[in-house]
Amino acid sequence: MKKESDRNNIIPFPEERIQRNLPSADDPFSELPVNDRWLDIEDELWAKEDFDILICLHLEQLEKYPKDHFARFSLAQAYFFNYEYEKALDTLNEIHKKIPDDQDVLYFIFEILVASGKNDDDFDWEIKPDITYLGKETMDMCYNILKPGHKPCFIDDLFKLFTDKGFLMFSKEHLLAALDEDDRFCVKHTNSVSTAEIYVTPS
Repeated sequence: MKKESDRNNIIPFPEERIQRNLPSADDPFSELPVNDRWLDIEDELWAKEDFDILICLHLEQLEKYPKDHFARFSLAQAYFFNYEYEKALDTLNEIHKKIPDDQDVLYFIFEILVASGKNDDDFDWEIKPDITYLGKETMDMCYNILKPGHKPCFIDDLFKLFTDKGFLMFSKEHLLAALDEDDRFCVKHTNSVSTAEIYVTPS
């Protein structure tokens, strides 16, 4: 059964990073045969959002292929969508220690940290990447982009400015709330993140 939950803390993880891609032939951590029976079963379970069974499937994969990078990453995804954030982080940590610069893994770690209300100190980094926080520098950047007299900007457009900079410790909802509390900004349509517009308050 699909669980209902407030997912407002979740960073919009780049869509291509959560799609199931087949492991490449030259991936040294991939042992899973491409034509394995598990792939069809996995597609069916994702379609049904049967994450409990999906977790069991990936655990079975790892029992047979303990070094498989793709199977372990898929297990972390299943844990994540089943709201088992600690298990997802522990699973990703095993990959991170072997390939600490893997961008897919790093993005996913940050999404889980933000979704679960943790911070970057709650993960045992092999090599800690550069991180953008929601603070004065972030808010000043928003102000300099908008400036008095400029037309309103959607929150999505502002947020994309920061996703291009790398790893974030805040979500769109966090950014919108911070802008709404800052006297320099006026926020319209705050009832929906998708329609929220921000402009600088005239001085």
